[in-house]
Amino acid sequence: MTSFLSKLFTDVSNLLKNSDDYNVLLEIGQLPNIKVFRAHSIILKARCLYFKSALSNDWCKKDENRNIIFKKPNILPNVFEVILNYVYTGTLVFSNLTTSEIIHLLETIDELAFEELFSHVQEHLISHSSEFIKQNISTVTDIAFKHEAFKILQTYCIDLITKEPQPFFSSPAFLSTNESILIAILSSDDVRIEEIILWNYIIQWGLHNSSTPIEMIIKDDEIEYETIDEYTSIDFTSLKTTLSPLLSLIRFSDISTEDYETKVKPFQSILPSNLLLWRYHFEDKTIKINLTSRKPPYSINSTLINHKQSTIIANWIDSNEGNLNVNGKIQFGKIRFNLLYRGSKHQFSFKKFHKMCDNQGPSLVLIKSKSNIDGCCKEEIIGGYNPVGWKSANQYIIRDDSFIFNLGDLSSESNYILSRIQPNLKYYAIYDGENFGPSFGKGDMEFSCISRPREGFCRWRCYDKPIRDTEARFWIEEIEVFKVIQ
Repeated sequence: MTSFLSKLFTDVSNLLKNSDDYNVLLEIGQLPNIKVFRAHSIILKARCLYFKSALSNDWCKKDENRNIIFKKPNILPNVFEVILNYVYTGTLVFSNLTTSEIIHLLETIDELAFEELFSHVQEHLISHSSEFIKQNISTVTDIAFKHEAFKILQTYCIDLITKEPQPFFSSPAFLSTNESILIAILSSDDVRIEEIILWNYIIQWGLHNSSTPIEMIIKDDEIEYETIDEYTSIDFTSLKTTLSPLLSLIRFSDISTEDYETKVKPFQSILPSNLLLWRYHFEDKTIKINLTSRKPPYSINSTLINHKQSTIIANWIDSNEGNLNVNGKIQFGKIRFNLLYRGSKHQFSFKKFHKMCDNQGPSLVLIKSKSNIDGCCKEEIIGGYNPVGWKSANQYIIRDDSFIFNLGDLSSESNYILSRIQPNLKYYAIYDGENFGPSFGKGDMEFSCISRPREGFCRWRCYDKPIRDTEARFWIEEIEVFKVIQ
C-alpha cells in the first residue's frame, strides 16, 4: 500500500491561504486590535472539540452570505493566528510570539481544548523563558494554578519558589496569592526558609484575607503592627477560618521553643488542639501532629555525611554560604548537592564514574576510606571539590579554587582538615583522566589503577597540607559524587 500522506498534508495546509470556499469568519480580539480570519468549519470541527460544539447549528450565527460568524474578543489575534496555522498544518510556530504571548497561547489552548498541546507548550515556555518566569514568578504561578491542566508549569513554579522563597513572600503580590498555591508550597519538604519566618508570612496573608482584614508588615522577618490596637482588634475566629487549610501544613516541630512562645503562642486560639497539647506536654511524641521536618539547609542525599557536614563544605566552596543568622541558626543558601554517582549503587569502576559524572559541571567527591595502620582498622571520610567538573580530557585542570579535605570519623569538627591548592601549583590542581578516578594534584588524592578502582592513596605534593597521616594505600568502602549547583 502506497502512502501519500505528505501530499495530503500539503494540500490541506494550502487551504488556509489558497481557498475560495471559506464558510467561517472568526473575529478575534478587541478594538483597536481586531482581526478577521477566514476558515472552513469542517476542518475546525474535525481538529478541535471546542469548535465542534461552538460551530454547531444550535450555537452559531450566520451573515447574509451564510458565513458562520464567530467572535472571541478575549484572544489576541497573533496568538490565534498561531493556533489556526496549527489547525491546518499540524505545526506550532512560536518564533513570532513574546513570552507573555506564549503564556496567553497556553491559556487559549486550554480554553479551546487542544489537549495534545498542553505539555508541549508548557515545556517550551519553561525551557525558553525560565528567566522571565523567575522575574514574574507570582504572575506566572497564579496563571498556572488557575488551569488544572498546567501541572508541568505548576510544579516548575513551586520548585522555583521553594528554592528561593524570599522574593515571592516579600513581594506585594504575595498577599493576593491563591490559597491553592500556598497549600502547594507548604506541602513541600524543601522550602528553603526558616519555619518561623514562613509562619509569620502565613499570618500576614491570613490577616489580609480574613473577613475583617488587618494590614501588617514584616520587617527583618518579624511581624510589626502600627499600634497595639491592631493586634487586639484581630478577629481570631475569622483568622482561624481563613487559615484552616494551611495550619496543618506548618511544621511546628521546626520552630524553637523561644520562637513558639513569642511568635506562635499569641495566636494559640487558632491552633489545632493537638498542637497545644503537644507543646504543653513538652512535645509529647505520643500526641499525633505533623512532626516531619522540612529538609534542612544544604540537605544532601548522602550515606556518608549529613547536612551539618555539607554546610561546612558549602562554606568552603563559597564563604558566603553556610553561615549562621543572628539567632545562631544556619541560613539557607543557594548551593545544592545532587547525587550523580554512588559506587555501591552504580558500580565501582572508573568507566562508570565518568559515564555518570562527566560534563555535569562542578562536583563534590566524598569517599569513605578504610585502611590498616599498625594493626588497627581506620575509617575516614575524605574528598575533594572540582570547580569545573569532569570531562575525561586526559590532562590537568588548572584551578586556584579546588580543595581536598578529611572529615575524619565525623566526631569532631576540630579534627577536620581542609587543604587548598597551592597558588604556584595550580597547574596540577586536578587530574581529569579517562583511566583515572576523581584525582587531585600529583598524587595528593589519586585513584589510578584501573584494575583496582577501589584502591587509592594520598601523597602530599600540590595542596597546602596533607589530608592523611600516612601515604599508604587505602580501600574505598564507598564513594559518592555530587553535582554542585550554585
